[in-house]
Amino acid sequence: YQVVRSIAPVGTSLSGYVPWGKRHHQDFKERFNRTITFAVIGEDLPEVHNKVSLDTDLTDADGIPAPRITYTLSDNSRKILDHGIGTSTQVMEAAGATKITANPLIKEAGWHLMGTARMGTDKGNSVVDGHGRSHEVKNLFVVDGSIFVTAGAVNPTSTIQALALYIADYVKDNARHLIS
Repeated sequence: YQVVRSIAPVGTSLSGYVPWGKRHHQDFKERFNRTITFAVIGEDLPEVHNKVSLDTDLTDADGIPAPRITYTLSDNSRKILDHGIGTSTQVMEAAGATKITANPLIKEAGWHLMGTARMGTDKGNSVVDGHGRSHEVKNLFVVDGSIFVTAGAVNPTSTIQALALYIADYVKDNARHLIS
């Protein structure tokens, strides 16, 4: 879970939970600084139907195809989210919450779509080796979230930074041998 204590005044008024009209100020006062948000973050396992491909219709100014992201929430991921909503609701009820609402899926909340250049030793199911080096393009190193084998249930920034530093150190320490 990610827990967010209240939200700013603009966020509160634009969230849709505070209706506009005669009761706006009263409803706003009831919610502002009395709101907590549980963001349920579940591990999203790799699945064949989720992929990044080249768009056949959309191109950039140079005619290069744009990436097309194809993503469908699986039954397993849906069950993980539903379980998280259920347990966070229990926590809020135990804490004395008087009004609980749930947004089962907020696409605008953002996703950590990772694993498109997954790290591994098997060239058949991975793109880079344990040092982020491409199996096929020897002078290409990948240092972002795409090298993850799965999208974990937490924000990946610190792990991405650690992997980027690890790979950068490897390249720095071995540069002479890597480019020869």
